[in-house]
Amino acid sequence: MLSMLVHTFQNRGVFTMTKLMPASVFVSTVRFKTLYDMHLRAGPPARRPQPKSPISGHPQMRGVVLKVLIKKPKKPNSANRKCVLVRLTNGKETVAWIPGEGHNLQEHSQVLVEGGRKPDLIGVKIRVIRGKLDCAPDSPYTVPNLLSICRIAASPVLVHLIINGHFSYTLSLFTVAATTDILDGYIARRFPTQRSTFGSIIDPLADKILVASMFLSLTYCQMIPALLTIVVIARDVCLITTGLYLRLSTMRSFDQSLGSVFHFSTQTVKITPTILSKINTFMQFALVTATLIKPIGNYDLQTTLNILSWITGFTTVTSGIQYAFSKTAFQMQQFQKEKTNAT
Repeated sequence: MLSMLVHTFQNRGVFTMTKLMPASVFVSTVRFKTLYDMHLRAGPPARRPQPKSPISGHPQMRGVVLKVLIKKPKKPNSANRKCVLVRLTNGKETVAWIPGEGHNLQEHSQVLVEGGRKPDLIGVKIRVIRGKLDCAPDSPYTVPNLLSICRIAASPVLVHLIINGHFSYTLSLFTVAATTDILDGYIARRFPTQRSTFGSIIDPLADKILVASMFLSLTYCQMIPALLTIVVIARDVCLITTGLYLRLSTMRSFDQSLGSVFHFSTQTVKITPTILSKINTFMQFALVTATLIKPIGNYDLQTTLNILSWITGFTTVTSGIQYAFSKTAFQMQQFQKEKTNAT
């Protein structure tokens, strides 16, 4: 049989042999016509192995918890399961399931997630790994926090400049301070690593200190009505007092000490700014800017200042009422303790 094959293909220069040849010998150096042709001949590209979790061996990735929610499973006899909205390190957001009971995930806490679908939960594809793999609390040493602290430090300087009549320097420094308020919010939204629990507290506090300093000093110089200043400061004091009261009550419900109220690594109450509140902040900055421009260039801006004062007072009162009756303005970031059945 072997001699027959040799005799058949002798004229064509084909010889049979038992030695195995490498595949590179038979690969042609001619370029492929299309990418599909190259895929058929070369095969699919090799996939890089993903890092695996030391707990269960599934592929895992680091993420940041954005929101805590409750998912209802498909099966009617299954209890509600706690889930979280997680932003992964690659920028994508997904819903993760919390295994076990009694877990307490805070917003902005860094966790590890692992693959694996949960068929009885709608939209849940990964699982949150808790325990010893949890990361340390987020660092307060971020750029937005530095800008907020600079804004607080600039407040007494602005008061000194206003009282001494240096309105041109005051306007320049106040413009820089207002710009840092916009800049730190943009950095925190654009770069997730620059977010921190301390930043979510110090940023609105810095705004309120800056606004209160400007309104009090300008009222002292009889450039802003005293009634408007009282309304603005009273609203801010009510918001700060309400936030501290809710935080203290939440800490007590979880058997936490009083010192943990001022421990900024955990966030139990989140104050969500509304659109009306943002408009109010803009109107306050606009009123302060117009008030500082008037003595610099000797402009007749009294009508403009009166209109801005009425609008600022209206937005201040309405935004305060909205905070008082809104169900989403003050959000609890901790789970309620699960009740165990005695039976």
